[in-house]
Amino acid sequence: MTNKDIVVRRIIEDYGPNNKVCIDLGPGSGRWLRFLKSLGPKKLLASDFDKGKKKNCLKYADFFKVSDFEIDRLSFKDNTCDLIIITEVLEHIRNYNFFLSEVLRISRNDALIILTMPNVCSFISRIRVIFGLLPVAIASDDTHVNFFRKKDINRIFQKFNQRVIFYNSSFSINPLKPKSKFRIKSISPLGGLDDSFIFTIRVKK
Repeated sequence: MTNKDIVVRRIIEDYGPNNKVCIDLGPGSGRWLRFLKSLGPKKLLASDFDKGKKKNCLKYADFFKVSDFEIDRLSFKDNTCDLIIITEVLEHIRNYNFFLSEVLRISRNDALIILTMPNVCSFISRIRVIFGLLPVAIASDDTHVNFFRKKDINRIFQKFNQRVIFYNSSFSINPLKPKSKFRIKSISPLGGLDDSFIFTIRVKK
């Protein structure tokens, strides 16, 4: 389990998904669905653009819907979800304002949204640029279309009248091997150097 996973897990546990409606948007392998299932949610939902994820996710989720987050309305009613997890998704969506408006639509007042995404200004990315290499967030995946800094994330959610809370994790010190185990656990104000952003929104409507 990575430092990032440990932080996300702690956020989930502190919130307490028991008897709540939880949804994972972009669940991938379904690992967070599996964890959420163990905590006794009232209902566990999932949606992903890849229909190949459906079979595995339905081992844990009560409902799975294939959706193109760029253009499709999420197949859930207004004000129904208590906890929404969105890990490593926003960097793949060009029309992220539409997607986020849908996320907020299905969220209850005071719902918790947990998000993670690569940090284009991470420590190793800054070192890589000095040596003429692309930041990790750009070089690691050609499906990444958005690259945000902290102030960009704050600005995006200010448009929706929502407040962002960031959490520190860790950053690699090997610019040639971003997933190296040689890492530094960050504390404020070093969170801006983390390999990934971890942040939450406590929805206010």
